[in-house]
Amino acid sequence: MTGRYSDSMDKIDKLVATTKKTGLQGVSAAEDRDSTELALSNRKLQTTLNSLLSSAQQNQATQERFFELELYFLQSASYEDLLGRILIDMKKRLNLSQVELLLLDSGQDIRQLILEIYGQLEFSNLIYIDSMLPITSSYGDEVKLTLTADAKIITPLFQSTNGHSESVAMLPLTRGKKIVGSLHLGSNDPDRFKAGLATNFLEHLGLIISVCIENSINQERYKHLSLVDLLTRVKNRRYFFQALAREIARASRSQRSLACLFIDIDHFKSINDTRGHLTGDRALCQVAKAIQPQLRQSDLLARFGGEEFTVLLPDCALAQAAEIAERIRCCVAALELKDEQNQTFQLTISIGVSHWSLSRSELREPASVQQYLLNQADKGVYQAKSTGRNCVQIAAD
Repeated sequence: MTGRYSDSMDKIDKLVATTKKTGLQGVSAAEDRDSTELALSNRKLQTTLNSLLSSAQQNQATQERFFELELYFLQSASYEDLLGRILIDMKKRLNLSQVELLLLDSGQDIRQLILEIYGQLEFSNLIYIDSMLPITSSYGDEVKLTLTADAKIITPLFQSTNGHSESVAMLPLTRGKKIVGSLHLGSNDPDRFKAGLATNFLEHLGLIISVCIENSINQERYKHLSLVDLLTRVKNRRYFFQALAREIARASRSQRSLACLFIDIDHFKSINDTRGHLTGDRALCQVAKAIQPQLRQSDLLARFGGEEFTVLLPDCALAQAAEIAERIRCCVAALELKDEQNQTFQLTISIGVSHWSLSRSELREPASVQQYLLNQADKGVYQAKSTGRNCVQIAAD
């Protein structure tokens, strides 16, 4: 893009010099030349000069717009934010009909990482692929930047997105010599992405997006270490408190209720003492796996510490929260676990339930709401243990 701009400016400088020279000759030889012919020649030169100036200005504006787009991607705050900018915002900014992103994730590591941090991200035009086959089958003999209006190539693309495209740009995403994905940009204009058009920007765009994706995934890995319990693979105490603050604010705005469960494994110390800590660790993992399917997509499970788990239930009535808690209790009680000697054993849990809504006029401050939910759920656990364990209790105020 910079080269095209420089070429245009060189042509302009030459035309300016020619125009000046022609004008001087016209003055000195005015008596010998036809003034009409000279004026016509000058007008042609001026028209050409104006056209080149306009083209240079357009190129400069395009370059600045593309540079702004690159900065927009580089300034993404997270993996989720970056995907939104690529898959949603870029479509609007570049006036595209369709955008599709394929990311190579052969070991499903990226998917698992993002699932544990964000849950399921709702981007229908993001496709994780397990092998290079979907990419190589789209590009053909060589995976390189491709601009085409060939319907045979376009039709298999964008299967997960709505819309229609008459021409498409296929950008391989690479890091070093390794292909990590493919970005497809579709347009309703059949002449938008034609073979032979200048490709410098698109190649550079593919490189920038590749770097941004790699950096954002690395950042998410660091985030994962600080927000996810590495043993059970559920959220940790720190993440739970962050989510609790967000949900209290959201519940206040929407005037909806919020429930919380405290879950404590009964006699867990004896499991560690008699069957070993490795068995205890496996038991924690099995309990977490048993709880998760009983929850709604909006609910949050976290390991609070030791043998304690917490569950955050947004927009959940007290009766519904108690029902979910009882379902969790039954599911855990039905687990059959094995120790190092391959002996089968079972365990139980005690659950405390708390609930809050805006009808509690004395509890409106976020800090007070948080303290109330945690204290009431904790009281419920102690009441459950004092009444024989393996039960659900709703603590009275």
